[in-house]
Amino acid sequence: MLIMKSHRATWLLVSSLVVLYGTGLSDAAVVSDGCGASDSESGDCARPRQARETQDIFFVEHGCEEKDKFAVIVHGWKENCKTEWIQDMIYNLTLHRGGCIVCMDYGKYSLNDDYFGRLVPKFEIVVEALLNRLELMEKDGFDPANGFMFGFSFGSQSAIEAGRRFGFHKMGRIDACDPAGPGFDSDRNFSSLDPKLAAKNVQCIHTSNDKGTFRRDCHQDWDMGNCGNSQPASGPYPKGSHGLCPYFYNSAFTHEFRAIPKPKECTSFRAATHIPTDFRMGYLSDANSTIIGDFYARTTKHYPYNEIPNEV
Repeated sequence: MLIMKSHRATWLLVSSLVVLYGTGLSDAAVVSDGCGASDSESGDCARPRQARETQDIFFVEHGCEEKDKFAVIVHGWKENCKTEWIQDMIYNLTLHRGGCIVCMDYGKYSLNDDYFGRLVPKFEIVVEALLNRLELMEKDGFDPANGFMFGFSFGSQSAIEAGRRFGFHKMGRIDACDPAGPGFDSDRNFSSLDPKLAAKNVQCIHTSNDKGTFRRDCHQDWDMGNCGNSQPASGPYPKGSHGLCPYFYNSAFTHEFRAIPKPKECTSFRAATHIPTDFRMGYLSDANSTIIGDFYARTTKHYPYNEIPNEV
């Protein structure tokens, strides 16, 4: 169901990342943060943190020394923090955003072929681990209003739910790439929850109708290609219509996917009618919570996937 061009510099960047922490511990296990006894006694080291994770979940960080803005990337099924598009995204966010960048790695659960049997049942564990990480970052001095999360597929649903639990409209922004539909859309209670509560602005990008959600209730919902149902570039895994979503998003850092009027063949009950000039999909979008509705962008069969010439 999911994923897999890489900048050469990305490999160098990823090699400099460090694993912040991971647990294979029971509930309420203590993670020492690397503090020695003398540090703790002198008060020079923060108190040990309580980790709520119950299995191996890791957070890989880069550039988190300064307590300024931060970004968290949450991968999908059959992925971990070594997945190709994630390495490109770390590079792009470092270049265009800066600050602390964290990748949540729950590969222990996601690297398998049994989505419904082995990953979906772990949703609560993944969400709680992510929530715990957000709370720890806030305690460490990071401002949630300067926080950004990007999730893909199962990771999108995890990021949105963790954002809601963290506090309504507390996070600055969440961009959700083709949020998973299977395992979520059929749950009436879950489907009744409003994704817009997860952050001050929630931008959702839709690329498939079989693996992605049918819901369109984010601040901005982008229906890419064929009404968000399929993509001209769709091919074998990992770049089917669903898996192409994070590749479109990475391409959008340097190539514009501009909004167009709703195509006649597409159905929408909230299609945007007053589209801002040069309004575009992606991290560099001017999206904010005052701009609400369904937006459309054409895609092509080959990289960089956008239809208009590069004008960035």
